[in-house]
Amino acid sequence: MKNIEQIIKKSLENHELPYNEAAWESLSKRLDGTTPSPFYRKWWVAASVGTVLVGSALFFALNSQSESARTKENAPVISQNTTAEQTNNHLEGRLDKNEYTSPQTNTHQTEKQVSNGTQSAPVENGNNQNNENHLVQTSKGEANSATQNSQGSLKNPSDDGGAQKTNYLPANTNKTRYCIGDEIEIANPNDNSSVSVIQNNRTILIVKPGTKKVFAASNEGTIDLVVGNQKQTISVSKPSSDLYISVDPTLLYEDGVPAIRFTVSGNHSPVHWTVEKHAFESEDGTLIVHPYKGKEISVSASAKDQNGCAVVEQKRITLSEDYNLNAQEAIDLNSNDSRVSTFMPHALKERKTPFELYIYDTKSGRVIYKTTDVSAGWNGVDSNTGEVLKNGAVVLWKVVMGNPNPGEPREYKGTIVIRTQ
Repeated sequence: MKNIEQIIKKSLENHELPYNEAAWESLSKRLDGTTPSPFYRKWWVAASVGTVLVGSALFFALNSQSESARTKENAPVISQNTTAEQTNNHLEGRLDKNEYTSPQTNTHQTEKQVSNGTQSAPVENGNNQNNENHLVQTSKGEANSATQNSQGSLKNPSDDGGAQKTNYLPANTNKTRYCIGDEIEIANPNDNSSVSVIQNNRTILIVKPGTKKVFAASNEGTIDLVVGNQKQTISVSKPSSDLYISVDPTLLYEDGVPAIRFTVSGNHSPVHWTVEKHAFESEDGTLIVHPYKGKEISVSASAKDQNGCAVVEQKRITLSEDYNLNAQEAIDLNSNDSRVSTFMPHALKERKTPFELYIYDTKSGRVIYKTTDVSAGWNGVDSNTGEVLKNGAVVLWKVVMGNPNPGEPREYKGTIVIRTQ
């Protein structure tokens, strides 16, 4: 209300009627005691009437502005500058209707608008309509901005009590339950946030945005995957049962084929066997290893417990002898037992498989005997000369298998000592 009164007061203080030389001369003559001519009296009367009309116009403008001010006190105010501009335009409109607005008055009103912060340029008579359009557009622009803010396009963070919450994507894992020894792969699908891998209140790994990492589960418990306000929990368990492997290290010959049997206990789940270097087969939880070459045997058995965790047991043994077709290392030509006095690997007699047997002189490297008949063992005679080798002589032998078993070498080799005494 005070602003309106000040505006009206300033308007009245700065108001000024146009200078009229005839009226001024008439007034001067009256003060000098001279009687003005009828022509100047008319102008004086017109000036008086104009003063009365201007006063009346200002009185009506005051009443109109008071009513407008009371109305605006109950209405939402968009902008102080806009209210001042509307008041000035309203006053100008009232003066225009009484047809007593002078160029000086319009110019003063325009300058008043500029001093109140309005960005409108000074206007001449007849441009009041453009000023009103400018104010309407400004008000509409501010209203549109307010509407956009309410819809969120230009949303102020304070409107919802603070910064907007970010929707973080959860980390990707191949499963949620692991066992000790399992490999855990964690992928981070977020573009700007890392995943913290926390176990026992300790960060053990950081997965950067858009990457993945793999690590082994080494401790029992839970692991938290934290990204922003998202948290996932995966569990790591240890095996709840054990396996026990039993074996007799004595090498057996089943139809001339070497065999070692392993058995397992402690778990009722199916068992998976692993054997290093040797051929093997399993039946009803029993492992049969065929050590064709070498004396060392290493096996492992694995099964699943009730939690799905792998239970593993390993066993390593050393045989007391090498298979090598179960061939003897010497022959006694004086023995009456053909199994002792002749040379034929014992495994070949039982296996009934095609082969070729070669006997070599160690000095010359010549073949002194050759056969494919399992019943025709070598009797110590050089087939090239027909002579019996001397006592203590050493020869080489080689067997080439015609149809070796899976995992079996194609050739076997060894030495023979000749005894004649």
